[in-house]
Amino acid sequence: MFKRVNKSILTAALLFAASYGLSTTPVSAADSCGYFAFAGAFGSFETANQRANAIGGAAWGLDYSNSPNAGRGFWVVAKGPGSREEANQWKHEYRAVGIGDAYVANRCFYGE
Repeated sequence: MFKRVNKSILTAALLFAASYGLSTTPVSAADSCGYFAFAGAFGSFETANQRANAIGGAAWGLDYSNSPNAGRGFWVVAKGPGSREEANQWKHEYRAVGIGDAYVANRCFYGE
């Protein structure tokens, strides 16, 4: 399921770039690096995805990241990647909907 979500996000980004005349050079999943606002960790993709749909963001697999919690089977709800300023804004959006422990971190999420 993660692969399908990740490919959909990449496809949408490439279509957006193409529509504005930007380079559509294929990118790797390692290009999903930057600042993220995090709003919770869950033991299953389904639970994380439900939360992401409810509060915004996407479900990301920590096992495919440089997180210190990689390899533990967690899925996180996050918005990103972006600049530190963007991630801080997303963190404030999460806190405004009741996610008091939302935080910002610089991470990379990798594909296959």
